[in-house]
Amino acid sequence: MKSYDQRPQEELSNFPTFQLFNSAEPRFPATRTIRSSVAPLIGLLMLAAGVAPAWGQTAVQQVVVELSFDGATPHRIIRDRLEATVSSVAERLLLGRPLEQVAALLPRPEEAIASVIERVAVGYAVADAAVRPSATTVVSIRMRPVRPVVREITVIPDLRALHQRVQPLLTGLLSGPAAEIQVLMTGLPVASLQWADSLIELRVRDVVEAALPGFTATIRIHPAEAAQLDLTIVPKDSRVIRNIGVRFRSTSIPIVLLDQHGPQVASMAEPLRGLPVAFAGTVRRALERMLNEQLAAYPPAADYNIVATSRIEAAETTYVTVSAESLVYRARVEARLNIGPSAPGPEVVVHLGRLVAPPLEPFLEVRLVPTPLSLTADLGFRYEVSPVSSLGVTYAPSTQETMLWTTVQVSPDLGLRGEWAVPTQVFEGTLTYRLNEFLAWELVGTSRGDVWLRLTSNL
Repeated sequence: MKSYDQRPQEELSNFPTFQLFNSAEPRFPATRTIRSSVAPLIGLLMLAAGVAPAWGQTAVQQVVVELSFDGATPHRIIRDRLEATVSSVAERLLLGRPLEQVAALLPRPEEAIASVIERVAVGYAVADAAVRPSATTVVSIRMRPVRPVVREITVIPDLRALHQRVQPLLTGLLSGPAAEIQVLMTGLPVASLQWADSLIELRVRDVVEAALPGFTATIRIHPAEAAQLDLTIVPKDSRVIRNIGVRFRSTSIPIVLLDQHGPQVASMAEPLRGLPVAFAGTVRRALERMLNEQLAAYPPAADYNIVATSRIEAAETTYVTVSAESLVYRARVEARLNIGPSAPGPEVVVHLGRLVAPPLEPFLEVRLVPTPLSLTADLGFRYEVSPVSSLGVTYAPSTQETMLWTTVQVSPDLGLRGEWAVPTQVFEGTLTYRLNEFLAWELVGTSRGDVWLRLTSNL
């Protein structure tokens, strides 16, 4: 039977205590080994083969750790690791021992625990240690950082995996993680970075992935009082933007003219390629603003007073829908095919207008009806109440009819139009659903009970 008057450090010489710093358990997810320079210390915390407490003796049933620090308390992840280390050392030395044997240990248990902690937690020294034996034994440890300590940290992002036009956007979004890194590392002993770097990397990865959905990060620390951290940002998700399509929409410019500029718009959107879909969806408005700046600087837009805005639909094949409107001229060509027993014949409508004031547009509409062949022209005024609604009046000299009408754009694809013919007192309502930039279905109904479908092609 082994006597308990032997040295605790000799008793603990065969157990791999320091595996705590290599543990893959969820509450201590470090991945890098903290190595002691003294090989025998890798097993300092193995309890010697002892006798069970005699009948009636009180043994240590639980160990509670009280950990404090001289100066600033380190970040929670560092503090939790140090507390877990102290707890593991104390439990392996004390748990299950009779209280009389704990009191008789030489050197004293607090001295043995302090010696092991200082060798494991490089960069920290034990300023004071105390053990209060009882069924629930309290171990109090006060630690102090060993100079030098980290005074400042410079974070250098590496964004080379991304297009340079989107790099400023990511740099701005990294301000939060950079501040977190400052809090995490400032005040840490420089020597502690040899075992704390894996904890730091896990924390940095978490905050980067929260700030930049779809991305992850790796780090490289250059230890010093003025430390440097290289932060490499790379996509994490497999769903990234691989292809870019361009669509145009306009109520004032024929689509056939806009389509000629599709390759140039696709080139403007090239920085989107390779971005994670989740990230592009989160910062969609910022990406649209970036693209709108490119569209505003596009020479044809400036030369012809055209305002163009973009809408991004983030996916592996991302579509950029450009809404382009002239500030001076309004022109469009529509081919209409009416379907139904009471429907009028097909027609082609050419709309030509000019803004004389920002909300007011006089216009001319020319209608070509192939069967029977006829060509008519209507005159009118359109007043824009808001970006999605307008009022207007049209006069048809051929029939001497006056029409009052209004339009409301419920969504980019859904619109309503109401028209009142003054002489005949007939109301006509139209519900429009746009299939794409070229085609739209319209459901038309009148106060006379006539209903038909109309397929409109925006040329």
